[in-house]
Amino acid sequence: MNTHAKALLKAGGTVIAVNPGGVSLPAADMLARLGADCLFIDCERTAVSVDAVPAMARAAQAGGISAIVRSESRDPAILTRYFDCGIDGLVLPQVESRAECDMLVATARAATRGRQDDLLLIAQIESVGGIAALDAIATAPGIDLILIGPNDLAHSMGFLGDTSQPELVEAVRACAERVRALGRAFGLPCTAATIGEWRQRGAAFCYATLEVLLAPSLADLRKAIA
Repeated sequence: MNTHAKALLKAGGTVIAVNPGGVSLPAADMLARLGADCLFIDCERTAVSVDAVPAMARAAQAGGISAIVRSESRDPAILTRYFDCGIDGLVLPQVESRAECDMLVATARAATRGRQDDLLLIAQIESVGGIAALDAIATAPGIDLILIGPNDLAHSMGFLGDTSQPELVEAVRACAERVRALGRAFGLPCTAATIGEWRQRGAAFCYATLEVLLAPSLADLRKAIA
């Protein structure tokens, strides 16, 4: 188990987590070398399945960074399978109640035989229901961080994923401010253009996909040869 990301969070630092977008051990190695703090293994929105998780986690850990899985399910049996892969943390998606947080902590405790405090346990709020239950979720014992999901929240609010809508932008900001006021760390997707502002607002976990990180550099190359 690698506690780098959790230790950095506890020390008041900023965790940079990168989602490689699929199964790629070389990408895990590269991200570790280039300064990522956490490999974000996304089993919810990419083609990564549980059988690929152990190798990806070991690649991240060998490079000195943490491996965190976002599960496609809130079923305790599925979560246990991921914990048994030797990961360093787990993101529970679409959380809308304190009870789901309690379940995550209890599942982690059982799977690790009481070592759940070494894991980074993250509840993701990305729906109108999650916003409504924000206080209960953000104060649930054992949860380390609240991850705000603007894209799915935009769908939940009826904006078809359009994260530029003023109501969505305000909802994300209000959610972040409330979580921070409750004394819990929060994170959300960031880019090079937005990470400074969100760090000033207190973001402790900045998430990016490899696609988002590569896009500006590839655009610059295209401009250079135009």
